[in-house]
Amino acid sequence: MNAAFKNMITSINGQNYYAESVGLSESVSIEYFSAMGTKNYSAFPTSKPEGSIDIDFYITTGEELNVIESGYAVTGFSSIQIGPFFTDQALLSSFSVNSDATSIVRGSLSYSYYGQIQSGEVPDQSGASIIPAHGAASSGSLQDFGVSRTLNFDYSFDQSYDVKYSLGSVSPTRVSLVEATRSLSIDHLISDVDYEKTNLTGSSGLCYDNSGEGFVKRSGYIDLNNLCQHNIGKLEITGYIQARSFSVEPGGEVVQTLQIEEKYVRETGCYE
Repeated sequence: MNAAFKNMITSINGQNYYAESVGLSESVSIEYFSAMGTKNYSAFPTSKPEGSIDIDFYITTGEELNVIESGYAVTGFSSIQIGPFFTDQALLSSFSVNSDATSIVRGSLSYSYYGQIQSGEVPDQSGASIIPAHGAASSGSLQDFGVSRTLNFDYSFDQSYDVKYSLGSVSPTRVSLVEATRSLSIDHLISDVDYEKTNLTGSSGLCYDNSGEGFVKRSGYIDLNNLCQHNIGKLEITGYIQARSFSVEPGGEVVQTLQIEEKYVRETGCYE
């Protein structure tokens, strides 16, 4: 096999991704043993092969985001191909996106897969030309959190599973969602924020307030666009303000940072 960077086309459930870098690793646990009266030892695997796939990619279409989000808080396997390597037993572990007004918007993906990676034909080179999302053209719709403009953002989704094997099975027979969390961290100038609305408990305090001013869920999103002003997609969140902080440098304006978190109910895509 002779494979190079230009041949390492990446796809998830049939959707192509324009990767900046990819990483793939797998391992198996081994137990060594030696019987009395012998001077040699033997070994056997004590677990099925498992591995991880890490992908850093340019965000170019909403379909890329839709395929990733279809793996939020679900236990169905995804199919991934990276060049000649492929697996159909992958579970999304994490997804993150961060950017500011001066940079291309990139995404980072991490999948866990079960069973040894397979290999096939080396794909042909791709001649695709892409226009990725850019922070200079993107914006935030975060008024519900009291923010009118943002300097940068850090969006992430993380989840974990309990994977079980039955006797005689080489593939997982039971997958249960343990925990799933979506979070958004945003920096903004204090002049671009409704300070009272960003109180951790809302202006009405700890109690729930039907007017939306107390400790209630709030919704917002980051709108991703490319420099041609074409909309690519949204990174949405509905959650609670969990933390905020303030910083300032000599001669500068105070910058506030908000941390927003959203939890998922086990085994479903519904919200707690």
